[in-house]
Amino acid sequence: MLVRFTVGNFLSFDTNQSLSLIADAHLGFGERVFTVDSVQLLKFGAIFGANAAGKSNVIKAMAFAHSMIKQGTAAIKNPEVYCRLKSENRSKPSYFEFEIALDDSLYAYGFEVIIAESVITEEWLVKLTKEKEQTLFARNTQKQTFVYDTLLFAVPVGPHLEALKGAENTLLIQSNALPAILGEVQSWFNHLTLANPSSALTGYGAFPIEDWGRLSKAITHFSTGISQIAFRGVDEKEVSSHVPPAYRGQYEADKERALKRQVPYRLQIGSRLFLMQQKSGALQFSEVGFAHKEAYFGYDEESDGTRRLLDLLSVLVTSEPGSVVFIDEIDRSLHPKLTLQFVKNYLELAKTQNVQLVVTTHESLLLNLQLLRRDEIFFVEKNQEGASVIYPFDQFQEQFDAHLEQAYLNGRYGGVPFFGGFYLPEEDEE
Repeated sequence: MLVRFTVGNFLSFDTNQSLSLIADAHLGFGERVFTVDSVQLLKFGAIFGANAAGKSNVIKAMAFAHSMIKQGTAAIKNPEVYCRLKSENRSKPSYFEFEIALDDSLYAYGFEVIIAESVITEEWLVKLTKEKEQTLFARNTQKQTFVYDTLLFAVPVGPHLEALKGAENTLLIQSNALPAILGEVQSWFNHLTLANPSSALTGYGAFPIEDWGRLSKAITHFSTGISQIAFRGVDEKEVSSHVPPAYRGQYEADKERALKRQVPYRLQIGSRLFLMQQKSGALQFSEVGFAHKEAYFGYDEESDGTRRLLDLLSVLVTSEPGSVVFIDEIDRSLHPKLTLQFVKNYLELAKTQNVQLVVTTHESLLLNLQLLRRDEIFFVEKNQEGASVIYPFDQFQEQFDAHLEQAYLNGRYGGVPFFGGFYLPEEDEE
């Protein structure tokens, strides 16, 4: 689970800014928090802000760090994603740190990288306790220093450590030859889901048939006119013809995995949705669609909103304990009341499961203290220098009966745009 994420010198974030999911012990809805090493953590968060305020950049920063953890500096496709509000930031390191919960312990893993030069300058892993911070390892490639816990590195990895000590394009966490705790941290990142407004949350991979049943039941509660999810048998040639060349290798690998398992594999290819499943030693294919009373409609025939809703509901149905999901612009293509209903459904799920969902949104209907805790609400806005600042709503100390939605729309919390006037094109002079 995520405790806190901190980023600095990246896109619109200049100085270090933190999104903290540490709960206030004195607020209500206690079933929506869970405790790790005496620290209470939130299971939900909603980030509000005007267009271009920087709320999406929170998730972009996490996605950048996530790709760095997998690929090192090879993940840097654009060397200009440091905060360009100040020219000196080009030569300064950008900061990324995740405080996470693993089992019953808390850890902080982070690194600094000069993005424009593709140089990793520092990396660290710290175990966090109430009494003290225990540095498991910390390295500085510029100073060629490396400190580590001798118990953690008890195995004979000395030569390997020396080789990595000054590595400027590789993160130590990428290595498979180091202590198990690094593998656990790496595994945590493998289970982190980050979705931008156009990406599918559950586009490919195994999807148990019982989950389809729950998903079919869930979608009928959202006033879409759908009576159930329906399946139409198709020939493999029809499925294969829609697989793009770039995905061909992955498609063949998925077929091999599906042949070895009873779990159906979900394939979202373009605007169509297919399943492949092994039965009696052979693969069977079907297309996913929807029944509207007696009529069948394909996935590609449904509205963007319905497809988006199916994707979001997949998160509710398939979320495993410990899942951490960030969704940018959760309200994209959805009616305001559908967004509200989805969040209500998630909050019910969160009462009994240790899962986390953080969303960015413009949907003011969510600003309701009868629905959300004060510490589940965050705002992002630009300061006078144009840099994004993250701040929690609970710093305003609003009363529980406050009309938050109207106050937000009136600009009280800074998360709405300011319009200087109407733009009207001038008539051409004759």
